[in-house]
Order: sequence, then structure tokens, then C-alpha cells
Amino acid sequence: MGRLDVSTSRHLGPAASLLLVSALSSADAIASPVEAAPAEAAPAEAAPAEAAPAEAEPAKAESAKAEPAKSEGPKIEAKFGRGIRAETADGDYAIRIGARAQLRSTVVAPDADDADPSADFQVRRLRLSVEGHALDELVTYKIQLAFTPLDQDPVAPSAVRDAQVFIHPLRDLNLRVGQGKIPFGRQRVVSSGSQQFVDRSVVVGELNLDRDVGIVAYSDDLGGLDEWLGYSVSVFGGDGRNRVSGGYGLLYAARFELRPLGGAPELDEPDLKRSPKPRLYFAFAGAFNHQSDRERSTIGPVYETGPWADYAHGAFDWRFKWKGLSLTGELLLRKALEETNTAEVDGELVTDTARSGVGGFVQAGQMLDDTWEIAARYGAMNPLGDAASEFPTEREVGGALSAYFVGHALKLQADYHYLFEPGGDGRHQARLQMQIIP
Repeated sequence: MGRLDVSTSRHLGPAASLLLVSALSSADAIASPVEAAPAEAAPAEAAPAEAAPAEAEPAKAESAKAEPAKSEGPKIEAKFGRGIRAETADGDYAIRIGARAQLRSTVVAPDADDADPSADFQVRRLRLSVEGHALDELVTYKIQLAFTPLDQDPVAPSAVRDAQVFIHPLRDLNLRVGQGKIPFGRQRVVSSGSQQFVDRSVVVGELNLDRDVGIVAYSDDLGGLDEWLGYSVSVFGGDGRNRVSGGYGLLYAARFELRPLGGAPELDEPDLKRSPKPRLYFAFAGAFNHQSDRERSTIGPVYETGPWADYAHGAFDWRFKWKGLSLTGELLLRKALEETNTAEVDGELVTDTARSGVGGFVQAGQMLDDTWEIAARYGAMNPLGDAASEFPTEREVGGALSAYFVGHALKLQADYHYLFEPGGDGRHQARLQMQIIP
């Protein structure tokens, strides 16, 4: 430090040099030699030093060169409901690790005199997710693992639920590759953690298309029309998640969305934001699963006679949100082109029956304030075809009360349904569930 000050004094005038030497002899000047000099000098002598700022500037420049530049490290943050996120200083790469748990209690009381009620406690869902972006958000990715028994496909048990990469080269053409939800019915695509009820409608449970492995081309703002139009066109294996049947058939799907009031699409059932402007959308979807070997196309038991069922699927759904009010409805169809298939299995003739049917539901919710919401639902489904004895004929009527303490990150939900069944006997179902997303 001393050498630098003396060297600097050679470039100053005589008066400034005397001031600098005098400052170096004081204890205060040891900490800040250049700045202390004017303070020690008489006011009249301080003027020349201030009059030559151009000469003092090289000293500052040399000091800056003497100190090594400090590189800015990655940004790391942790937030309740969002997990832990790390991002490079230039924003080129980011990763987020999160988790979600749903703790549920269910009570079922059948109307039939010879049926006993049941009650249970369970960890319904326990998920771990890793997601982020790379190459300045040109590429995003998502991996999700599930660890509870009811989160596994009994045909092909595996912890992997999602493993997908998204590529965003153009506004009108984005790509999704890997295992994830088939873009078909809305309620199935909306996360189980963003529902108004404890769980989805029984209609969706029967007629939806589940996760599969494939490729999707899509856009949420087709044509740049203020997000009025969206589409997806996809090809999947058709066998469901984490499995390959060995057949040659594939599943083809397409979905088109119209949002006449504009606004980005959102996958959230309640209107937690109490939208100041009305939001409305309609969507149509269709799919064809060629040579499926499962009773419900991509889910359910496997046929004994192998892959044979050609399933046609159709869907229509709509949604409206405004000032805490949310309305949604959905129609779903699954129809096999052939109702039965007979083949010899282990020396015996076996006949498999397709599971064709149609159903729909309507649902409404109203935020009472920033925390509480009430909701109601009605749904029904019926079989199609003469050989549809395996398809359930069922209706549901229910209501829900939800408390969003920290949005979906910490919420408590209770719902009740009466499920009508053929023959007049139904069952009462009550559920209570706590969700936490740390």
C-alpha cells in the first residue's frame, strides 16, 4: 500500500505531494491514505488537491487493478411451496427440487345391509420432483417420482411417473419428449395437487387417458393471438406408463383449445387469484389407440388374449373463472371398434370384452375469502355396446370445503359424495385430506 502511495505522489504537484506525505505519517491515513490527506490539511491547502481530480483518477484505477475481480456465484433460494432452487449467475441453467405429500382419511358406508362400512388412513401420494431449464430456457425438463402403493401401476410398478424434456424453438412449435400425461381431458392433466376436491371425478378415473411415453408437438399461443388458441398433436406407445406390450400399435392424440377472452392457460381448478377479468376456454380432443392390450386403453388390467382392441376416444371440456367463481365441465368417450376378441390361451379358448362407455361431470366452486372455498360436483357414466358388462354404471353427487392456508402448498380439504350404483344400492363416501408442499 505504501509503495503505491509514493508512486502516486510523483505524479502530483508539490503541494499535493506534501499533503500526501503528511497524511501517511498519521494513523488515520494508514486505513485510507488518499482520502485522509484533505482532512488533515488546512482548508486553504485542500483546494489544490480538489482542483486536480484528473491526476488522482489513475491511483484509483491502479488500486482496482491490484484487487482480483470477484466472480458472482450461483443463486440459491428456498421457499415454502417451491422447494429449493439453484440458478447460475447468467441464468443459463436452473434446477429445482421439490416434494409433495397428501395425507388422507376415507370413510365408506354402503347402503346394502350385508356390506360393512370401512375406514382407513393412508399416505395417498408422496412425490419427489426435479425440474429446471438449460440453454437460456430453450430446454426445460421435469422428473417426478412417486413412492406410495396407490401411485403405482399394478401392471408395471415403478416409481417413475414423469421423465420428460421440453424444447421451445418457436412460439407455434414446442416439443415434449418422454413419459408424461397424454394431453386429452383437462381434469386429468391438472395436477392432483391443484384440485378443488380431495380427488378427481369417478368419470375421469374410468375414462381418462393416463401417462405414456411419446412425443408431443404443441403451442399455447398459436399464431400469437394473445393466447386465444392452443393445440397439441402427439404420438405415444399406447401401453401406459413404464411398460411395453410388444404389440405394434401406437396411440395418436390431438387437442385444440379456444380462449375467446384471452389469457394464458392455467392448470389450477380453484380461482385462488380471484381473477378481476373473466376467463373462459373451450377444448376438443380426440385419440385413437391401435391394438391396445388393456381394458381401459392405457390403464387397467391386461387382456389375456394380447393386444387387439382399437379404442377411439373423444373429449370436450370447458372452464370459466371470475372473481373467485370457477365453473368447469367435461364429457369423455371411449369406444372399442370391436367389442370382443376370442383366442386360444394355454390350450383353452378365452374371450376378452372391451370396456366402452361415455360419461361427464360438471363442477362449481366459490372462494369465500382468500382462504376458504366451497365446491359442488355431479357426474355420471354409462356403458356403450351390447357386451359392455364390465363398464361401471355410476353417478356421483358431492360437495367439498377447502382451506388454502398457503395456496395449494398447505391446504386442508374435506369432501362428501353419494355414489349411485345399479340396483338401487349406493354408498356414502367422506374424505379428509391434508396436503403439504415444503
